[in-house]
Amino acid sequence: MVTIYAYECTVTGMAYIGCTAGKLNKRAREHRCLLRSGKHSAPILQAEWDKNGEDTFRMVALEVGNWNTLADKRAAEQKWMDTFSTKGLLCNAAEMSFAPSLDAIKKGVANAHLEPGNRWSDEVNQKRRMAQLGKPKGHGAKISATKRARKAMR
Repeated sequence: MVTIYAYECTVTGMAYIGCTAGKLNKRAREHRCLLRSGKHSAPILQAEWDKNGEDTFRMVALEVGNWNTLADKRAAEQKWMDTFSTKGLLCNAAEMSFAPSLDAIKKGVANAHLEPGNRWSDEVNQKRRMAQLGKPKGHGAKISATKRARKAMR
């Protein structure tokens, strides 16, 4: 079961729309923790929190469903985001659903090597491989003094 929720300010009606497969109370605690520390990813929501205070916010379940595909979940969440956005009450940083499409992921992976300084480019991988040739592979393991003494006694 997936729940689409609104974390809303009761004073202004502004709301952050989200989606969770977990318990709604746990997700509310996660939002509160981020907002209390001033580290929430939605700046509008953070501003509302700072202005109106913690006591004015509540978590509301908008829709509960058993969607089979990511596209169905995204469509349901997007419907609610559009509803709040047309009223001017959406606090989300982006006016789109929670996850990038598969095409966007493939495009990002394909173009990652074009970004300067990306360590996964062919040139950098070759350079790193050449730098490691001939070096012992201890995997960073350190031998304690006790083990060293036992080895010396054998």
